[in-house]
Amino acid sequence: MLVSEEEIRTAMRLFMETHHMLIEGAARVAVAAFLKSAERLRGKNVVLVICGANVDLGTLRSVLR
Repeated sequence: MLVSEEEIRTAMRLFMETHHMLIEGAARVAVAAFLKSAERLRGKNVVLVICGANVDLGTLRSVLR
């Protein structure tokens, strides 16, 4: 599944707001793909592997704008 940079930023922002945790790039892509498919996955068991908090300051700044 393809996700845009904006969808990835939105996923990171949403994850930070809901779970109060930073997640690195690979995990953000998984969250963005899930959000894009959420309606299709409704009622199904879904597992996302969320790992790492390796986020550079520049990326964090761009997400928080």
